[in-house]
Amino acid sequence: MNSQAHSGPESLVRDILQGLAEGRFVPGQRLAEPDLMARYGLGRSTVREALGKLAASGVVVQTPHRGAQIRLLTRRAACDVLRVTELLLGLAARQAAESVAEGADPTPLQEAAKAYDAATEDRPRLRARYYRALTTLAGNTELDRLLPMVQVHLIRAQLRVNRPPGRHARADLVRAISAGQADMAEAAARAHIRALIAALPSMPDSVFAPG
Repeated sequence: MNSQAHSGPESLVRDILQGLAEGRFVPGQRLAEPDLMARYGLGRSTVREALGKLAASGVVVQTPHRGAQIRLLTRRAACDVLRVTELLLGLAARQAAESVAEGADPTPLQEAAKAYDAATEDRPRLRARYYRALTTLAGNTELDRLLPMVQVHLIRAQLRVNRPPGRHARADLVRAISAGQADMAEAAARAHIRALIAALPSMPDSVFAPG
């Protein structure tokens, strides 16, 4: 059984998402109910509810007679996810820079980015802290709601070995936001995602679902 305390479907959802970020779960992996029940010490109804939540958010696909499986994106689907992410992240960066220009303090974002870049462990939590600091600075509650719904965590997990590093792009982004330069901040955010989109065609077919 997993050593963490799991008391309900939400905690199982969180751990599977974190496991995707850490490599404990991978796109394409089957999620058998009996295995999850034994691993987490949960009842069947709780496991089914958690899988239903993951299916509703697009992380898991459920097929009759085959059960649940972590979604493996096609090359086209990965591109579509990233194109949506580019727009949302660009807007978050622009609004964060505008907030700084109006007097908001960028220190929490700077500290979150520094901690994330320096981390060798617990990177999923620190990544979440960084993006939360970004959307908080932007002050747009719709971004808080929409960004987690975009399947970027599937992209990160699926392209774990193949995606280009983002540290330099993140430094450019934080620098532009901290200076209150909205155009530069949006451009930096979008350039980072465009680099991922540009890398997709050269990645091996084995990374993607057929289609």
